[in-house]
Amino acid sequence: MPAKRRRARTGPPDRRDAVVDVHSHVFPTPFLQALKREGSAHGVRVEARDGEWLIWNSPHQSARIGPVFYDVPARLGALDRWGISLQALSLSPPMLYWAPPALGRDLAQIFNDEIAAICRAHPLRFVPLATLPLQDVDAAVTEAERAARAGCRGVYVGTNVRGRYLDAPEFAPLFELCERLGLPVFTHPLNNAGEDRMAQWHLGNSVGNPGETALAAARLIMAGTLDRFPRLRVVLAHGGGSLPFIVARLDHAYAVRREARTAIPRRPSAYLKRFYFDTITHGDTALGFLIRSAGPARVMLGTDHPYDMADAFPGRRLRHLGLSTDAERAICSRNARRLLGLSMGA
Repeated sequence: MPAKRRRARTGPPDRRDAVVDVHSHVFPTPFLQALKREGSAHGVRVEARDGEWLIWNSPHQSARIGPVFYDVPARLGALDRWGISLQALSLSPPMLYWAPPALGRDLAQIFNDEIAAICRAHPLRFVPLATLPLQDVDAAVTEAERAARAGCRGVYVGTNVRGRYLDAPEFAPLFELCERLGLPVFTHPLNNAGEDRMAQWHLGNSVGNPGETALAAARLIMAGTLDRFPRLRVVLAHGGGSLPFIVARLDHAYAVRREARTAIPRRPSAYLKRFYFDTITHGDTALGFLIRSAGPARVMLGTDHPYDMADAFPGRRLRHLGLSTDAERAICSRNARRLLGLSMGA
């Protein structure tokens, strides 16, 4: 007699083991269809093949999108296997900045509407993070307001928009809105600096992503952006990239180089705890250093699910570090729930 197939739970796992994943990616089918229809004219090629979608957006970047990216029951099953109670849903590269402004706006609306609908259907398992057409900042602000009304709990942005980093003055209206609405800004590396020299051995991801995140964060610090927006909450992917490991070097530059002191009144390391960080470091030593440097109140569990570079079963890694029960619970759930404005239940 064949074994019965176990149904994916629509409610969270036991509250004693509650885990919130702040870093995951999703591609709803209507969004993929729109991307396939509109993307090829602008350098983004999409093919549907044998139950998967393939996306190419540069000679160095491609993605294979299997069912767990777009099929909700498949995703719920994966969450149960990984022990994840609640997952924040977001877009991933190629993002939308390659598109003309009007198309970027339309694609953002499709994506945000789709993930909001998924989250309304499964409010105990998913929370939406809005994607924005930042190639047109006015349109991005309008879409962020619209998405927030629909239930999005934060915005998800690339580290740069066509080479313009987030410290650029044109992004100030978005940060003003996020401060006013209490929306955290989740950042993800995109179009990494030097990516043409990292085309081999998957270095664009393993080396380029951490470096790009550190560059974007360092610019937010050194340009004084965090001082201009004191209530802005910024989340850095992949454990902050290399930032926690190089911030002492930024401090040294601040001490000995005049040009490093032009925009900020304090040494760069004083700003480290202005950021939030996910746990995606792929190593106990690196994660332990991050938690000691930023403090457990600034670290949140993340996976990068469902990509192959995901840090699977991240709760296990935390248990290797000998943290206090309170610190472990804060990182696994409480910090994310507080940041996203969610109830403090399971």
